[in-house]
Amino acid sequence: MKAIIILLSTISLVTAYTTVPIIGILSQETYSIDNLFPEKYDSFIAASYVKLLESAGARVIPIWIGQNKDYYHKVVDNTNGIVFPGGAVYFNQTCGYSEAGQIIYNYAVKLNRNGDYYPIWGICLGMELLMEVAVGLSNTEVRETCSSTKISLPLEFKNGYRTSKTFKNASHEVIHILTNENVTYNYHQFCVTEKGMKDHGLDKDWKVLSTNKDENGLEFVSSYESKLYPFYAMEDKVDAILKKLEEMEVVQVRMEQKLDALQAELDNLKKEHTKLTEKN
Repeated sequence: MKAIIILLSTISLVTAYTTVPIIGILSQETYSIDNLFPEKYDSFIAASYVKLLESAGARVIPIWIGQNKDYYHKVVDNTNGIVFPGGAVYFNQTCGYSEAGQIIYNYAVKLNRNGDYYPIWGICLGMELLMEVAVGLSNTEVRETCSSTKISLPLEFKNGYRTSKTFKNASHEVIHILTNENVTYNYHQFCVTEKGMKDHGLDKDWKVLSTNKDENGLEFVSSYESKLYPFYAMEDKVDAILKKLEEMEVVQVRMEQKLDALQAELDNLKKEHTKLTEKN
């Protein structure tokens, strides 16, 4: 508890004295790394997500799982946006990644409805989580199993993607590469499909931007965004661009693709933060 109080106090001080966006990354259970770290840990955040955001000019703070609603509201109130990262956890676990995501999502929706700009970015598992919390964790699962592990694919864009908030600022070169080259790295055993979204009524408020097919031909959603709020999601492992630096050309292309959208979002956050600072 003492560590949490210190963290929240630090966030408040940093937010008050910087024009750099403060982005929170939601931690998750340690199932996927227990064999690597035999010591007992409650949660973790992959360093690659921290590096990705810092490379775009943001400051990063961790968001712990297993906390109460007041904690998550306080974190949201003192940050400029949140990332739901990829990983491997169960959505039916109590006091974990998914429950924290539900609280954060509900509060972010409330803020945006009241005119406060607050974005969420879901990556891989985080993309799947956004769909689950949008319908409510207590309801039936939106995802279905698929086979798309260690596969790099070109995006199959949907009509209207170029006017989306996610891709409208991407250069023509990046769009060409995304459409024709195997540059989006997929590593997931679950997928969200357009049919699944429609069956749960999600197609009304969420816009599918691209799809792909898994090894068995199942078409899944590879990127989408909210029609109502600044919520965005991509299924591919965005952070993988910082894990294989020996593949420099691929790294450069994928970095540009992701940072085009992220930089535009951070620019918006800087403007919003400056307005708040001037008011105070």
